[in-house]
Amino acid sequence: MSIIAIVALAIIVMLAGGFYVGRSRAISAVSGATARLHSLPNYHGYYVAIWTGLPAFILLAVFGIFGTSLVDRLTASELRRDAAELTASFEEALAADSETLAVMEALAVLRERSESAAANVAELRSARGSDRDPARLEALQSEYTDLVNQLATAEEVRLDRRNILRDAVLDEAVESAAPVRALAGFELMHSPRERRQLFLADARRIATDGLASRASPELDAAASIMRRHASQLRNLVAGLAIVIALGGLIRTRSQIAAAFRARNHVESLVTAMLFLSSVIAIMTTVGIVFSLLFESLRFFSTVPLTDFLFGLQWSPQIALRADQVGQSGAFGAVPLFAGTAMITLIAMIVAVPIGLLSAIYLSEYAGPRFRLTAKPVLEILAGVPTVVYGFFALLTVGPAIRGFFAMIGIEDVVTQSALSAGLVMGVMIIPFISSLSDDVINSVPQSLRDGSYAMGATKSETIGRVIIPAALPGIVGSILLAVSRAVGETMIVVMAAGQGANLTANPLESVTTITVQIVMLLTGDQEFDSPKTLSAFALGLVLFVITLVMNVIALRVVQRYREKYD
Repeated sequence: MSIIAIVALAIIVMLAGGFYVGRSRAISAVSGATARLHSLPNYHGYYVAIWTGLPAFILLAVFGIFGTSLVDRLTASELRRDAAELTASFEEALAADSETLAVMEALAVLRERSESAAANVAELRSARGSDRDPARLEALQSEYTDLVNQLATAEEVRLDRRNILRDAVLDEAVESAAPVRALAGFELMHSPRERRQLFLADARRIATDGLASRASPELDAAASIMRRHASQLRNLVAGLAIVIALGGLIRTRSQIAAAFRARNHVESLVTAMLFLSSVIAIMTTVGIVFSLLFESLRFFSTVPLTDFLFGLQWSPQIALRADQVGQSGAFGAVPLFAGTAMITLIAMIVAVPIGLLSAIYLSEYAGPRFRLTAKPVLEILAGVPTVVYGFFALLTVGPAIRGFFAMIGIEDVVTQSALSAGLVMGVMIIPFISSLSDDVINSVPQSLRDGSYAMGATKSETIGRVIIPAALPGIVGSILLAVSRAVGETMIVVMAAGQGANLTANPLESVTTITVQIVMLLTGDQEFDSPKTLSAFALGLVLFVITLVMNVIALRVVQRYREKYD
């Protein structure tokens, strides 16, 4: 058992002891006449227990969250100091290398030209009337694409040359018997970001007696430093936690008195904790938004926003060499938006009528016995794994659709189509609408039904004019939940609709969605420095904005049509 776990158990014991001490001291302060206390004895115990355990546990939680990162930074800093001499030699080699200087000059020229071309493209796109020149705009776009490809190629050449020089300095250091820690620091400092992260992860595994991806003297040296820093930091945090817990126990114990307002302090602490929980929820959302926004801005610094939002071709590839003409990279996301909208629309056409009508029947027409049986059976659809729906769409629904249209003379229907994915997805989200709408309809007061019947309305008139308007906010919420579920679905689309980014309005053709492309772009080992990978964050940001807009529209619809009753 680690020292942190032992300290946590000790703090729990101290917390329980603090409650007993606070309660006993409050009772003894009034000689057992608890009516003279401002607060009940338990509140005094809660007060002592909270200030005994809460600050110490916060310290342990902060260490658990940031401890690994801090150890990595301390290790990297020490290794960086050890590798200062090798780093100086490497920088001198870079400064004296004519090829590196030539590539850097070429990169500067290409960046200047690409920025100028991007500005010209933006100016032409915003032009109106006689200033518009579609032919010149197309030529400038082609020129800008070529410049982006040349930039990627030159950057690749620069990195290759840098790696060659780095390996040469490293080989020379090995031959001259440089210290292992200096070699480890040099490798950590001048490797690509992914290799640096892997180096630290392997050193961490070795330090904790885990299994690393490789073994080397440099990793052993880094693991030794990391083990030392981790041990020192753990001991420091453990000691501080015990001191803080004891300090809190001693201080709060001395505050216990008959007039002490323990209940006010405890309730203020509980209120602060509830407020902090709300802030954490909000800040989590803000953090997600800013992380998407930051990476998206990096993407839009390379690919113009207008090309992304209004481009009609999606082929997220960036050429690595000048001769790769076919992989120039096209980041027009309109085919993805269209595919997502088409599949979602088909799914909602299936799910909304069936789900809403089934909810009305179960809540207003069905008998108790049938309802108790039918509703759980209907909700089973929500528990079926999406991969099973994908198999069902691929092996059953897709061939059935193809066979049906072949029977009526349409032969070019594919098995993986938007119609197949939309139909199966609609079946999957029926319970989201039916179950929630049923609960909302049942929550409408019976008095409204009785009043409608008393006015001579029929059951169908009561449902249409009283119950549905009263339940509209909940029904809109269930439909929104279903739309969000359909927009975010991935597995069914991959298996039933394919992965081709086709811009089409024909539901019988293969299409893809935003979520499928995000998964494809971020699958496997990726470098988060290329437009191809960064485009996934741009897609995620667009998806977030679409969801936000749908929620705003739903709120406006509810405010406009909601019926209010006293």
